[in-house]
Amino acid sequence: MAARRQSKNVFAVDHEVHDALQNAQWTFGTTTDRNVYELRLDLATPAATTAEKANAPVIGLPTLDGFLSYVAFQAALHEAALVNPHLSKRLIWQWNTALRESDSWIDFQLPLCTISLPDSSSLFDCSIGLPIDENGDMLIPAGAFFVRNNHDLVTYPEVVDSIPLRRRVSQPFERPISLKTNLVRRDGSKKALESGSTKPLDNRLYFPLTTSYLFFFRGNKEGVERLLNFAIDNRIGIGKKTTLGYGQISSFNVKYRPDIKATWAYPILDNNQLALIKSLPFDRVYARRQSSDRNNLELFGCEKFALIAAIETLGTYRPPYWLRERRTQIVRYGSIIQKR
Repeated sequence: MAARRQSKNVFAVDHEVHDALQNAQWTFGTTTDRNVYELRLDLATPAATTAEKANAPVIGLPTLDGFLSYVAFQAALHEAALVNPHLSKRLIWQWNTALRESDSWIDFQLPLCTISLPDSSSLFDCSIGLPIDENGDMLIPAGAFFVRNNHDLVTYPEVVDSIPLRRRVSQPFERPISLKTNLVRRDGSKKALESGSTKPLDNRLYFPLTTSYLFFFRGNKEGVERLLNFAIDNRIGIGKKTTLGYGQISSFNVKYRPDIKATWAYPILDNNQLALIKSLPFDRVYARRQSSDRNNLELFGCEKFALIAAIETLGTYRPPYWLRERRTQIVRYGSIIQKR
């Protein structure tokens, strides 16, 4: 019997394209600046952000390093296509592959300061996006709630369920019974769609109507502005469903914040308690709680701390956040620490 011919892996890394992308990546100035900057991102359309990679998403908050890594990849694609027009189709295919295969993703240089912790990959010195409510107040995640004006506990404002988005879902990660809805069958009946080709449509998708977020970061201010201008010029949105028009950026502003001392935690309720504003590897945070060094003060706002309300889950703490192969045990943003 003749040997069976093995089919070619369509998601294999194209080394010529990979090298072209590496050569075309943007470079930035020094990122060792210890000043903290505030980025205000104003959106023309709401961003569909999720807490995890799933087709049945829970409302989440955007990540600055995740978005900038996405934009940096797109910028390298643009430059590589200009220099190597004969590789255009292969470059586009490599982009599709990179979104699905961890081996094809390239960690391009970002204009953000990096923090190296023992026994873990380096992290970027930046926060998640903190929503701005309709009154212009910044909301800090704290457990299942948000803290406003340093003392008011509120729920996430202005969340909507989109039926058009919901009907685009296929093979949802899970279907909570409480979120099931009765959709109309072809025969006109309204019996719950528990089976058949339209079963995956029986699922809700929620997204916030928030159109302004604040991020805190250390790094190269001009580099961040350069990537954001590229995103606006090329209509690169933040969050999910950007090809449908969600998460389009209208404007941004970066300014120096001398009053902000930490980028991974923010004071809430009183000066002794802080909420994490970035998801971090659990074991590294647990190990650092008794460490007295400058990094703890610049990242957490205190030299020593106790984890008093940790949200432990399985997730990623550096981009690309959507690749499940990079998941590990993390302490999620919204966890509470207390100064010691």
